[in-house]
Amino acid sequence: MHLFKRFAVTIVGAALLAVGLAMMVLPGPGILLIVAGLAVLATEYVWARTLLVKARKQAEAVQEAAVSSPLRTTGSVVFAAGLVAVGVLMLIIEDVSWPAMESLLDKLWAPVTGGILVVTGLILMTTTVLTLRAAKGQPTTYTDNRRTGGSSVYRPAAER
Repeated sequence: MHLFKRFAVTIVGAALLAVGLAMMVLPGPGILLIVAGLAVLATEYVWARTLLVKARKQAEAVQEAAVSSPLRTTGSVVFAAGLVAVGVLMLIIEDVSWPAMESLLDKLWAPVTGGILVVTGLILMTTTVLTLRAAKGQPTTYTDNRRTGGSSVYRPAAER
């Protein structure tokens, strides 16, 4: 049974890594899929755990740098809003011939790319807001303790 689990983990993790690497040059959240692939592989492989720890530290450093100045924060939010706007336009405007889309795939490619741009923009906005809140010492998670008899409270991740 363990051999089957290891095989499945390897296949799923490698697939996520491959799609993530492809999305590094194609539209989409490639870094998130690479991290997801490493997280899956880390359940079975020590080398993936090591890479995941390094990736997490690097991601935290990049997040902190992204909100270290108001100009960078504004730039991230404006860029994310631009991604969402272009994505929405690609989803709702059918008659426009988008650059490099003059083939038979035109009717499929524009909505797929538009959807990916919208998701990527929303992910960027969310991570920027959460990182900004964390940098200010504000809570970034919501914990609901009503089932255990406690009250609903916000608690920073560091307190859990």
